[in-house]
Amino acid sequence: MASPVNSEDQPKPAVYEKAASPPWGGAALAAAQGGVPATYQPQSSSVQSGARRRVGMKRGAWAVWWLSALTLGIYYLVWYYKINAELRAFAPEVIDVNPGKATVAQILPIFSWVSLAHTSARLNDAHRAINSPVRVSGGMSILGTFWFNSQTRYLQRRLNSLWDAQDTISAQTHR
Repeated sequence: MASPVNSEDQPKPAVYEKAASPPWGGAALAAAQGGVPATYQPQSSSVQSGARRRVGMKRGAWAVWWLSALTLGIYYLVWYYKINAELRAFAPEVIDVNPGKATVAQILPIFSWVSLAHTSARLNDAHRAINSPVRVSGGMSILGTFWFNSQTRYLQRRLNSLWDAQDTISAQTHR
């Protein structure tokens, strides 16, 4: 006769060990794991020790702004490429972007605003993928270009909130 299964005896959600892409698969994945997406974990000995790796990097919003100004925009282009690559790695099923093309668009008038609006939409998609209430306005990103290039601070703060939300979900998942 089988004994009743205690909820504490239930196995935890599967740990993803794909090195190619993180497991942020949206609603279907979240529903399969009880409403909480899993954390990306690379294949290595760190998986056994329970180490988790964040896909993106938290940066100081003012540091991004100052470095962009001091390098006459060179760091801005590097940063813009990195954030688009991080967003693509965060939710590859939801976010389809070529970071190189998005960065080149930042050099061209008018196209830079379109690219900023699209990056804001990608950031919204990433927040939506983990059920975060944070939303990003493409209009605010564009207006930031007229106010001392404040779009860097605006977008970086929203990215930092995405990484914080990912860390919170990871901590809840791996209790």
